[in-house]
Amino acid sequence: MNVKKKWLAGGLVVLVVAVPLTLKNIRANTGIAVNMAAAAARDVRPSILASGALAYRNEVNLTAEVVAKVASIAVKEGDVVERGQLLLTLDPTLYRNALEREEAGRRQSRISIDRQRAALDLRERQFERSRKLIDAQIIDRNRFEEDRNQFELARTELRSSEEALRRAEAVLSEAREQLAKTEIRSPIAGRVVALPIKIGETAIPSTSSLAGAQLMKIAETSAIQAELKVDEADIAKISIGQRADVHAAAYPDQALQGTVEQIALAPTIEGQGRAYKVTVSIVPPKGLELRSGMSVRANIFLSDGRKRLALPVEAILSDAAEGEKPTRYVWLARNGVARKTTVRTGASDDRWEVVEQGVAAGDTVITGPAKTLRTLREGDRVSQRETEAEKGSDDMRDDRDADE
Repeated sequence: MNVKKKWLAGGLVVLVVAVPLTLKNIRANTGIAVNMAAAAARDVRPSILASGALAYRNEVNLTAEVVAKVASIAVKEGDVVERGQLLLTLDPTLYRNALEREEAGRRQSRISIDRQRAALDLRERQFERSRKLIDAQIIDRNRFEEDRNQFELARTELRSSEEALRRAEAVLSEAREQLAKTEIRSPIAGRVVALPIKIGETAIPSTSSLAGAQLMKIAETSAIQAELKVDEADIAKISIGQRADVHAAAYPDQALQGTVEQIALAPTIEGQGRAYKVTVSIVPPKGLELRSGMSVRANIFLSDGRKRLALPVEAILSDAAEGEKPTRYVWLARNGVARKTTVRTGASDDRWEVVEQGVAAGDTVITGPAKTLRTLREGDRVSQRETEAEKGSDDMRDDRDADE
């Protein structure tokens, strides 16, 4: 029995020593199992994510320019209107009374001018008689000076009355303009998309969000755009003409193709952050009912979309010594051997990173696993790692062989 135990113990020792050596030899012959991919030209599209809202390309918020109660509303929300069409009327009583008052003032000024012209004519004739009489030495010098002064005074008073008439006409014109502002007409052709005011409410001239400040909103609904907020850290990367995919909250799976059309020069401040408004023009496909105010997210693509030599982002590693600029490198598989190669990279997106130098099209690049990439050494033998699909096929094949 003791002999058997000794033989069993000896066999176990042999197995412990032999199995690792055998596995090492197998690994040395077959190489470390890694994932590989060929370097090729790919569509690399780095992008910036931004959020915002949809807005009609041409929309106008109508506000009152005078204070008055709403007397009548000629349209309802959703109506199509033409340029110059009457939309809403404010109570004109106060401004009509002011107009009549100013018209009376103008008439009074004209009557005053007629009176002053008659007085001037009289003083002019008296002055002419006094000049003839002074030449004949019939009247004294004082009488002549008095008639001349009366003539000049009458002429001055006529000029004053004429200026008063011009002032009355200017005030009358302003009163007419104020009265005309009680009729709200459409400045553009479009559709009524908002009508918050009601008959009997008081309209006030204000741009704030006070009740009565906004009368209605008219928009050309045939064209819509996205107004995005881009962080100040990314705004330098945005330029006119860049492509963008816009996703409306109502259609999250539908990418709306757009183009950057305008970039704000001044930022908007929200709390501690600053953002710039970027306007993206959109041509919506048929069947989508897009509305102003819908929240959207957008990917603004920074590249031109042309294909360039690129590798998976996980294949590119960094080596950074303290105080030195990081070095980018990849592992290439050449004749089954791992070779470390320094590369110079360019733009990247979520999947691919452009390689500008160090790798040629067709080179076999080791892409993973990540743990293996960190432990590889120059000259290690490598082999293509078996995929899950291939493993499944082998297992099925083994099962069939066992059944047979």
